[in-house]
Amino acid sequence: MNISDNFRELIIKEIKYVVDNMKKSPDPEEKLYFFSGAYAIIQRVLNFEYDSDLIYIHFILRETYTALLGRLQAIQKGGESLIPLKEEHFKKLISITGDLGEKLRLNKDINNTLKKFAILSYTTTGNGHYLQQKGLLKIEDL
Repeated sequence: MNISDNFRELIIKEIKYVVDNMKKSPDPEEKLYFFSGAYAIIQRVLNFEYDSDLIYIHFILRETYTALLGRLQAIQKGGESLIPLKEEHFKKLISITGDLGEKLRLNKDINNTLKKFAILSYTTTGNGHYLQQKGLLKIEDL
């Protein structure tokens, strides 16, 4: 990712804040609220300094947020309760988000980390849950 050190530091600092607050919160909705800060900082930086990796990161983080929030809301409304959101989902979300911040800090490749976000998002779908039941997709392996 080719952005200035100042913007990179801003992103890293915000991701650390997001992760720290997600860890502190016992509430899934609040965890997602803080997680939204991760894609929000990417978009803010993108408005000042364009880099295609920022778009890629923003897209994956926003879609992860949307998938988890959609699943959480469906459960809360009493719909599609067969596909659960477990504490394990949020533990992995925190872990992967922290990993993203660390890779950005070290200027390392982020593709595998972004792939983990995509897979975690997929676990909120019917087929993702089916693959988990078959033992083919394991959240703990992310």
